Amino acid sequence: MSQAKVIVNNATDLLLLGDAVKDVPLKEITQAVLKGLCQQESDIGLYECLFTKVIPHFEPKKFEAEVSCIVLPELVAFLEKIQHELQTNALSYFFVENLTILLRLADVLQKLIEYLVEQTERCQLFHTLVVFPEYLLRCYTIVRQNYVTMAKESDVLEVMKTLYVECKKILMAFLDLLCPRDATTRSSYFRSMERDEQYACLEKVCTLLASVGNEITPIDSLLASDVWKAIVKLSTEHAGQLFSGNRTGWLTQIVVTLNTGIDQSFNEIRMKNDSSKQVTISLKLNAFFLRVMLKFLSLLKPHATPDVFRPIIATLLQVKTSLRPGVVCSELAAGIDQYLHIGYMAIVESSVRSEPFAKEFCNHECKTTEDIHSYYGLLMHIVGQIVSNANDRNLVATYGHRHNLLAYVCTLLKRSDSLFLHNASLYKQLLTHCSGLILMAARLKNRDAQKTIEESLVRMVLQEHYYTGLLGIDLWSVFVRYHSTQLLYGYFLFWKKINDQRSIFHTRPEQIFPAQLLRNLWVFLPATQKAKILDTYPVSDQTNDRLWATVSLSGDIDKMRQNRFTESLEKRLVSRMNALRQRPSVEGFYETLTLISVANNTPRLGGVAKETAHGLWNTILEWSEIWNTPTACSLFACLLSSETIPQSILRLSEGIDISNATVFVRYISLKLIEKANPSTNLPPFVETLLSDDCPLIAAVAFNVLQKLNDKQNLTVKQFLAKSPHIGTQLSAWQTNPPSKTFLNPSNNCEFRFSVPHRCRRPSPEPVKSDACGDITIIVNSKIDELFPDTIDDDDDDDSLCDLDIGMLTDNVSEAKKRKIEDKEGSAFETSTTISRCLDELEVQGKVLENLLQSRELEGASKGRVRRLISMLNKVLDS
Repeated sequence: MSQAKVIVNNATDLLLLGDAVKDVPLKEITQAVLKGLCQQESDIGLYECLFTKVIPHFEPKKFEAEVSCIVLPELVAFLEKIQHELQTNALSYFFVENLTILLRLADVLQKLIEYLVEQTERCQLFHTLVVFPEYLLRCYTIVRQNYVTMAKESDVLEVMKTLYVECKKILMAFLDLLCPRDATTRSSYFRSMERDEQYACLEKVCTLLASVGNEITPIDSLLASDVWKAIVKLSTEHAGQLFSGNRTGWLTQIVVTLNTGIDQSFNEIRMKNDSSKQVTISLKLNAFFLRVMLKFLSLLKPHATPDVFRPIIATLLQVKTSLRPGVVCSELAAGIDQYLHIGYMAIVESSVRSEPFAKEFCNHECKTTEDIHSYYGLLMHIVGQIVSNANDRNLVATYGHRHNLLAYVCTLLKRSDSLFLHNASLYKQLLTHCSGLILMAARLKNRDAQKTIEESLVRMVLQEHYYTGLLGIDLWSVFVRYHSTQLLYGYFLFWKKINDQRSIFHTRPEQIFPAQLLRNLWVFLPATQKAKILDTYPVSDQTNDRLWATVSLSGDIDKMRQNRFTESLEKRLVSRMNALRQRPSVEGFYETLTLISVANNTPRLGGVAKETAHGLWNTILEWSEIWNTPTACSLFACLLSSETIPQSILRLSEGIDISNATVFVRYISLKLIEKANPSTNLPPFVETLLSDDCPLIAAVAFNVLQKLNDKQNLTVKQFLAKSPHIGTQLSAWQTNPPSKTFLNPSNNCEFRFSVPHRCRRPSPEPVKSDACGDITIIVNSKIDELFPDTIDDDDDDDSLCDLDIGMLTDNVSEAKKRKIEDKEGSAFETSTTISRCLDELEVQGKVLENLLQSRELEGASKGRVRRLISMLNKVLDS
């Protein structure tokens, strides 16, 4: 008997067929459905017909392959469209209408699940499963986002409640389909997977369910926990096959999704800032989620990537921030600590040996200062784990060498000023743990690890940031103490070379930090090596002046060498001073001042240094040449601390344009006038400073003038008599003076440099061999606790000397020298140097112009000016 051919021209024909649909080819059914959906011919009616009436008439797998795999993506797009409409037109009439459509779809999907349960013994329709979490995700999102806003709309609220009930039925049925509660009846739905597309379905279902779990957590915590239990079960059962096929990206996505849900819940709890019962329930639920996350990470551990740990560390830092006093109420802080902080720290301890975790932690982006503070706390915990597992060489190498945690800490220090200023103990704690890290890495006795530590410590000291350089200095003091004395000697020579490249009169951090470190290293050197340095770099050689002006000759050197050092220095001082009196020059002045600095650091030469300094300041010099030199700031700071003010400084020629000097020099010049002998005539630039462009200088000038006038200074009286307008301004000043705090930055004569530091040279006292500062003592005691077996012995074997220390010795290759010099020169860009030269040239040009107004150049001077102009023209034309 021949089968009658059934013709289906459109979706309407398909809806009217009834049981005759079994005689229609599946391809024609699919085409008719797609055509009807494209023309929007009763979308819901088509889905109802297709998945309730048509599907029972065909073989399940064939129907899924030829119909479901094509039509279900269209259903998902239809759901996306409804969600978009509900989000953009939430208060319109179509809100209820769209919810009604979702309810009709819920009925279709409920029947479709029943169909899948019936067929589960025959076959598994993996591709059809995906539509259920897609539908649930959108419905739960709509309910969660609009429930509060629609609470006053009774008809809308009723429909939403109905939709939520239907979604719960679908979700429970779906979970029971995937992972039956009664395991004796049947096993997991994904029990026989053979092809990659089937694994792809499992991944899709699990990742979608993870998002569903996040959406329903605020609504139904018990149901959310059931969702995550199902995901864990499915992932655990098939982890082996997924890993063998290198299909692990979806597990990372699930962990990130789970952490996003915990993070959102935590932020809501923190904003509420109370300890209600509901908050406690949320915290306990998040504690369960953290155990789930730990399970996923244990599955993922061999295949994890740094991306999976980035959000986890970010959330943990926020949790740590909330535990600080005053951020949240004490009851809530206790709950966060018990349910969230402990869970996250368990994840950290489980992952600390993981290479991806270490890579992310050593490069984690801290967005706020509070994040940095919390990061330091986490860092200390991890370093504590490393010290506790000191025998695990791989763990030590991971953080101390391969990912170089110390280098990343250096990048955070520049944003940590406020933290250290308000919490002094934080710096000490960080120093102690960073010391432990570098010492553990040094114990690896690995050439690359040693080089990594050295490079990091060198960069820290050469930074111009205060706390970066300070931590570098303190870490060096710890680092060299636990090395062999031979290596310490090499480090000392290395930093001597760096220190020799800078003037001792500079006060920038790039000079201050290496000089302080060199003094610290000198303290740790044994007496035999100090004696060797004294013989190698004698004080009689002018090239060694920077070294001896930096370090203090301690008392542990034998008396013969001390006497030889003292005699040579005293002889040079007398010779240099005699030469300066016979032929005054700026160069000779600075050389003599350097020798005085060395004498101040030398026992038994304090009186000689003081006497020489008195004569030095009164040397007849062209102070106008010194006025605008780069080292004028330090020079005038030294001058201000001297007992007497040389009259030659205050007798500057009338042509000097003081306004071209730096603000500091103009300030110091006013302080010198205030401190000068009462009989000294006022310098000609006082009137210029009274009208200075810098408000601070003008204010200080009036303040000094007022003080001298109050003291009945004769020269001031004469000056005010000649300049009545100045007297009028001074009277106004006395009536309404500025704040004394503004006028007096400090109560004493010490000038506060723009970059404050602890590295200033102490008063000239004999320095004990073990005197290296309170902070070093504290750190050393802490290190002794961490490393009780370490012995600081001068006769230590040279076990660490086989490392690469060529760059630290005199026998360094030319290539390495150039590399070091390039690094040193990187701080001074060419453009900056040119700009500074042009500024100095412009200043000196103005000075020369002022001088030429009152006198004429001699023939030789004219020739020099012409040669300079000709040389510059050639450079510009080339």
